[in-house]
Amino acid sequence: MSKYSIHKEITWLKFLTLPASPVIIPPVNAVLKTLHTLTRTDSDLNEQHIKLNTNDDESIRLTIYSPKIVSKTTPCLIYLYGSAYFMTPNYHHKKWAMIYAREARCKVVFVNYSLSPAHPFPTPFLDCYQAAEWVFDHAERLNIDPDRIAVGGDSSGGALAASVSIMRRDLGLKNFCFQFLIYPVTDGKMNSPSMIKFSDTPLWTSKLNKMMWSLYIKDPKDLDNKFAAPMEAVDFSSLPDAYIEVCEFDPLRDEGLLYADELNKAGIKTEVSLVPGAIHGFDMMMNTSLMEVAENRRIAALKAAFSVN
Repeated sequence: MSKYSIHKEITWLKFLTLPASPVIIPPVNAVLKTLHTLTRTDSDLNEQHIKLNTNDDESIRLTIYSPKIVSKTTPCLIYLYGSAYFMTPNYHHKKWAMIYAREARCKVVFVNYSLSPAHPFPTPFLDCYQAAEWVFDHAERLNIDPDRIAVGGDSSGGALAASVSIMRRDLGLKNFCFQFLIYPVTDGKMNSPSMIKFSDTPLWTSKLNKMMWSLYIKDPKDLDNKFAAPMEAVDFSSLPDAYIEVCEFDPLRDEGLLYADELNKAGIKTEVSLVPGAIHGFDMMMNTSLMEVAENRRIAALKAAFSVN
């Protein structure tokens, strides 16, 4: 790994790099589920669980994190966590959801959508779309300001967030006030320079990325679907403003930058944050200088989007 100038605080994450084989999914998800369950909810937040019936006669769970002391109506961030479409939430996803709720003084609706390979595209996407619909429909009951509902996600969750924004625009529905995309997946073609180069980076590699798509997309023609890979959209206009964070040593770096370029060319106000020395998933480490810088930038972006001082 010495050929990459990865920040010294996170180099040990190389030991968490997974083999590119589907056999790892059950044991990995068992560990992630345990870590997530053991992560306590902060004492200054409320936690609420909602069972949402989906269009395929199944159900998903929404978890809502809310500051205990809030004004009459609050902003809301619908958060679609990074799963590579096949992993359950990790402890750091819950940690970050709580940070966003507390520091941006908003409700965070955390969506536990269906996972591949049992539920390939379009099911996870449709779950997330339906979760967003539920939030907009129940905004008054939840004391959420409907004009300050943002959508966000990391990695594959970033693709889901961007795609739900595109669908809401295409259907002429009230859209989000903001897109909050953390090292997002955007392109299923996997031919960007960073995707080709970073086949051996810690934690996430182009080989794992290829496995991710093979499990998520069962019909090859779906790779050209803009709701699977947002870069396939022909029109990027009339979408919400965006914050896009990318990592220097991440196979997904360039597709995140390319998506930001498309939004900017379409006149969408887009802020890009490149984290030097960072790798995909660097924010699993909650007490590093990289995390501190990332947190400050993320919270500033959310506060600006929500008009929160």
